[in-house]
Amino acid sequence: MTPKLKYFSRLALLAVCASASARAGEPVMDAIVETSSGATAHLASLWKRPTVLFYEDKDSSRLNQHVKDALFARGRDHGLLEAVSVVAVANVAAFDWFPARNFVLAAVRDVEREAHVAVYLDFKGALATAPWNLPPKSSTVLVLSPEGQVVWKAKGRLSEDELHALFVALEAQLTR
Repeated sequence: MTPKLKYFSRLALLAVCASASARAGEPVMDAIVETSSGATAHLASLWKRPTVLFYEDKDSSRLNQHVKDALFARGRDHGLLEAVSVVAVANVAAFDWFPARNFVLAAVRDVEREAHVAVYLDFKGALATAPWNLPPKSSTVLVLSPEGQVVWKAKGRLSEDELHALFVALEAQLTR
């Protein structure tokens, strides 16, 4: 077995182990967020299939654009666009005041129209607190099982190795 193949085999094994340990006792992740129309939503209501969740503030929303593009391309190329959910949550806790809140809602509606993806708004910073504990001023990418358990997580700009590990973790969820 070549060193590169061994490396990718180890990544696959780690993803499967991470998936199994998360299912064994980790809680279903939930938080109350808002839609761009101002309605509240429980994130747990979205955990029906494997999910990639992006949690970003306004300054880091482009940091992992290469990951978003790769997810869409792979989903399109392999006919998996309906098999995986992609959930975008914007950390907008700093803008939970009038009139900033209204500007944020309008800007997010524009992004949703352009990207054709719903963006949920975390005005209360719920994902920056327990049990999530995600960094509020960065881009964090998670893979969740259909049961809502975190099976993979990375923060900051994802490297090529991390992007590959994300796909391995996602594939493990699709094939279980």
